Amino acid sequence: MACFRPVPFLVCIVAASIGARAAHACGGFFCNQGSPNGPLPIAQAAENVLFVMDTDAQGVHRVEAHIQIAYTGPATSFSWIVPVTTVPTVDVGWDILFDRIELPTRPSFQLMTVVDGTCKGGGGGPGCGAVGGASSSAGSANGGPVSQPPVVEVLSQGSAGPYDYVVVRSENAATLRTWLTTNSYFVSDDSAQIVDDYVAGGYSFVAVRLMVGQDTSAIRPIVLRMQSSEACLPLKLTAIASTPDLRINVWVLARARAIPINYVEIGINLAKIDWFTGGRNYDQLVQEAANEAQGTAFVVEYAQPSAAAVGWMTLSNFGRSDLAMYTTPPTYLGALSGLGVTPTSAVVQVLRKYIPLPASLKSQGVTEAMFYANVQSYWQTNRADFAPFDPVALTAEMEKEVLGPMDTLRPLFESNAYLTRLATFISPDEMTKDPLFVTNASLPPVSPQHLATAHILCGDDDLYANEAPVNVVLEDGRNVVYSAAAFRGSTSRADIDAMPSADTAWIREPDGAGQLALDNRGAIANAIAAHNATVPTPGSGCGCSLRARPRAWGLVALVGAVVLVLGMRRRRSRP
Repeated sequence: MACFRPVPFLVCIVAASIGARAAHACGGFFCNQGSPNGPLPIAQAAENVLFVMDTDAQGVHRVEAHIQIAYTGPATSFSWIVPVTTVPTVDVGWDILFDRIELPTRPSFQLMTVVDGTCKGGGGGPGCGAVGGASSSAGSANGGPVSQPPVVEVLSQGSAGPYDYVVVRSENAATLRTWLTTNSYFVSDDSAQIVDDYVAGGYSFVAVRLMVGQDTSAIRPIVLRMQSSEACLPLKLTAIASTPDLRINVWVLARARAIPINYVEIGINLAKIDWFTGGRNYDQLVQEAANEAQGTAFVVEYAQPSAAAVGWMTLSNFGRSDLAMYTTPPTYLGALSGLGVTPTSAVVQVLRKYIPLPASLKSQGVTEAMFYANVQSYWQTNRADFAPFDPVALTAEMEKEVLGPMDTLRPLFESNAYLTRLATFISPDEMTKDPLFVTNASLPPVSPQHLATAHILCGDDDLYANEAPVNVVLEDGRNVVYSAAAFRGSTSRADIDAMPSADTAWIREPDGAGQLALDNRGAIANAIAAHNATVPTPGSGCGCSLRARPRAWGLVALVGAVVLVLGMRRRRSRP
């Protein structure tokens, strides 16, 4: 088992009052001390990692991990550590990978509206990383270099992209912690026991730093490759410097759908989604569902053949060679858009160097997102404030950081049949075991697009559209009835929000469906039925109206009278 964890996105700020005192490496699971002026400042919103699981020509199982790093602070203070069970090769990747796979695999919730009946007025419906501060090399008491304990073995070292790295191992936990400490990687008392556990488990440690002369703009994802039949996300050390309910996003490229085998796989109660706001409460429901499953759970947000993902990494070749010929910011961005490249995070990292947000616009409250989405408009009104534009230099860097990497990454999606996205929210006290991922070819695909239909129950000219109740029919056939105020966001959701957020929780296995660990479907069905009974609907609630019945009965009476008269005539005409 090869085990590594994506980087905790942590920033440690060392106050100026520290003076010349050597700063500990402050990041990820190794950082638990507060700054001199208060608690340790944590800037950790999510962790992103893509695992590629395949076999080589000899049938040996391999895992490749692309780990995204977020860090702000001085370049000399950057350091990153990850425990592994086999010695990996170390390489660098590109942030554009995560930009291209995040949006199309993100769950979406769309509500289509139809009118049942006729409304009044004819109206329709509405491993483990540590990022942090490392000072210059520590010295001994007499100013000489510190010799490393001989029982710490250096397994590998070298450079990759902007990084220097070293892989070390020791059979003695105290010796390893001493080595880390003397090399400016702080090991707190709280983390020491967990580090000891990893050492006892036979783990080695990869330590990564920026090369001398590199600044933080050079930071790129780190890629680790090793032999393994499982992808492992060791979270136990993350607990030392993690925020509550940390979002973790895991993508797995493999031969089949990926599953967690020692965490449960949860299904979200779609009846609890706020469909009228496009599922704005989805993340909250994932947090609640994970907590209902004792905090060790993942939801599968996407599981599809990777053919679609190949398209995300494929650019139009039309006009790509002409990019440098577009000599103004708006025409350049228009040409870039024509290739299928929009201002996502990795693209903006390049754009801000060559088409920076003018200070005059920033002072007016214009954000980078607003600026890059409306460059044409700002060019017309504030052209004099734009920086000089160099399309040749911009094109060269765009090829290096965005366009070329997409060409390089595309074969990963072409050679692996399936892409899965799993996600969870997890707090430090729940990070007690490391999740493992394998594949299961017998499970069905999962679409990220979810669609429900809102039936506006106007009856037969009984109600105006804005006062009619709404029956939301879910993709699985269940339905939840809301009062008319739902479209205005003012309807009560108290009983809906009281329902469980987890529909089911499964203990998955490499074959078959696995075992149900939690099944809330009966309780949810009862809660929906009780809720629906409290919302008045026209007639029977099916869009019909009691007011329509006199007309219908009148027609029946008229037909009956005609039949009766004809019958009487026939009887009179008999001999």
